[in-house]
Amino acid sequence: MLSLSLFLAAALMFPSPALAQGINVKDTVKEGEIVDHNLVLSGPVVKMDGKVEGDLLAIGDKVSINGEVDGNLVVVGNTVAINGPVSGSAYIGAANLVVGPQASVGRDVSFIGGLFETKDGSAVTRDLNLVSLDANMAGSTGRDVNALIGPIRLGMVIYDFIKSQGWLPQSHGLDPRAFNSAPAAQSLLTSGFSLQAVQNLVLIASPGTLHQPLAQSSTPGTNRWQVWGVALLRNIGALLIVGLLAVWLLPAQLSWTSEQPRIKPWRSFLIGLVILLIGWFVAVLALALFLGLSFFLFWASLPNLGFLVGALGLLAVGLAMVVFWLSIVYFSKVVVAFLVGRLVFARFIPRYSQNRVALLVTGVILYALVASIPYLGWVAAFLATTFGLGALWLVGTGRGLPVSETPIPAQPVEESLGPVQA
Repeated sequence: MLSLSLFLAAALMFPSPALAQGINVKDTVKEGEIVDHNLVLSGPVVKMDGKVEGDLLAIGDKVSINGEVDGNLVVVGNTVAINGPVSGSAYIGAANLVVGPQASVGRDVSFIGGLFETKDGSAVTRDLNLVSLDANMAGSTGRDVNALIGPIRLGMVIYDFIKSQGWLPQSHGLDPRAFNSAPAAQSLLTSGFSLQAVQNLVLIASPGTLHQPLAQSSTPGTNRWQVWGVALLRNIGALLIVGLLAVWLLPAQLSWTSEQPRIKPWRSFLIGLVILLIGWFVAVLALALFLGLSFFLFWASLPNLGFLVGALGLLAVGLAMVVFWLSIVYFSKVVVAFLVGRLVFARFIPRYSQNRVALLVTGVILYALVASIPYLGWVAAFLATTFGLGALWLVGTGRGLPVSETPIPAQPVEESLGPVQA
């Protein structure tokens, strides 16, 4: 997918006559070297210290543009530094971009990524279009600055603060000592998409002795029970807050959703499993599509529209990922807990089975207790997540809503025209 996107970017960047002449691909342009045609630089470390008389596309982990670019510049990388003049526009997608004091851009600069920094002495002749997590701008800009900076960073700071205060349930993984005899398993736990990550995602609201940190395993028994109790109460409190809001604001929808795992168990489970497996992939793909479209609009000399598409796209994908994360951590478990409470009351206390608050509180406490049991808690959390996600999908798409019956119109009563008998 990445290779296809980069190939399309190169194809869009260079016009047909240039493609007909051929494009050289390498990773370095030495100091004093002059390239009189369009150029593609690609590699882990990319350095351009000479001069390119044409457009330049640079792709790499660490990219340094120290020479002169007599055309447009497109860079995709992790760490990017621009320290020379660019006569055209610059389109940058990177985790970190530093525009040095000797750098100048003859037209527009468009950036989407993490950190954006311009040093004192750098210059942008026209517009600066910016979507980033953080920025430090000390250079000059000739015209407008269209910037969206910091909303995601602000959200991360708020999340870290809430988590540090203990207001959110802590995510714990399996005890790493259980994998000491398996080097392959150790490498799996330290990989980017690993068993640890999946457990943290599914079990973040499922405390238990199995999932306690390694440092706590050597504490006395009393402290272990205290840690277990605090984690259990936090889990119950978080689920109750979300559940009570649902009972207050969406009581009918909560009832319909909780019925789906009971009346459509296999469909709810399979749909939830598919959503859990491919949800994050779909989010990343949507993000890539928005960024690709935004860069294309920048290349097509529509910077304002490109900035709008990129900014709104990032906000939409970010909001969707937040909702998806909340659905995995809280919403799915509240749905299953409400169903458990309903089944318990229907079996033992049918007199109070219409009290939604009592159903929710009972179900949440029972779920949290089961989820705190070693090994069994992992299974309970996984099943609750999959069944809950499937139920949310069914109701959200309208397939789980109750079918409304068409009322039968009342027949008009015929009035008697005869004399009224006493």
